[in-house]
Amino acid sequence: MNLELSVIRIDGDTQARMAVNEDVVRQYSERMVEGEKFPAIIIFHDGADYWLADGYHRYFAAKKLDKQDIEAEVQTGTVSDAMLYAFGANSKRGLSMSDGDNRNVIRRMLRHEEWGKWSNNAIGKHVGVSSMTVGRVKLAMQEDKDTKKTYLNKQGNKGTMDTRNIGREKIAPEKPEEPDSKVNELSEALIEIEAENQALKDKINIGNWDASEIEKIDIQEVVDDLRAQIRVLEIDNKSLRESRDMYQSRNSEMLKVISSLKAKNKKLEQK
Repeated sequence: MNLELSVIRIDGDTQARMAVNEDVVRQYSERMVEGEKFPAIIIFHDGADYWLADGYHRYFAAKKLDKQDIEAEVQTGTVSDAMLYAFGANSKRGLSMSDGDNRNVIRRMLRHEEWGKWSNNAIGKHVGVSSMTVGRVKLAMQEDKDTKKTYLNKQGNKGTMDTRNIGREKIAPEKPEEPDSKVNELSEALIEIEAENQALKDKINIGNWDASEIEKIDIQEVVDDLRAQIRVLEIDNKSLRESRDMYQSRNSEMLKVISSLKAKNKKLEQK
């Protein structure tokens, strides 16, 4: 069916991408002028409003040409249904999502009350990325949550503070040497390769397991989730060790001070 552009709502945060590509909009509009027929955009109708779920570039290309309507496939559903559809639409067809777009979608799904309970594997399949990618985004979000604290300023406005460097001696930043930078880059790449290698080993072991496909999928999700949890626990454990070492160091200093004071007090008593 053809739907009037004026009734289509795009203010429901249903856009999966971080931004519309203006060059693509221009190319689409030029191809429309030449008579090329595009697939219908996807709309979700909740009984009152028409929410755009898939086809933002086609929508803006039509608006650029001052068209009154556009071919649309209308489905029944809420704005949340439209959003969830949008998060998975570009993994199947259309303009490819950038890595930044995919990470943004993963973060939005993880923050959602319902979708955030999905396994890494389920989110990855919906978005069109690996479960390892979902795990890395989840881990980064956890690290940000642990180090960024909210506060109210004098005006009563909410702000965010990064607490990672609180209590640490400020050291003037030094420009890293190129070789060290390269070594760090290679080290990070090696860690990622090892993680991917372990994931492949898991898949091979599960593939050789005498079980149904559904059981294999279930155990793969369990393995992925456990590995992500282990990584988070490793970070927590490292933080605890650092805190322990700091308190032990402070305790040692306090014991030295106490011992010194006892010695001085003993000398005073002898006088």
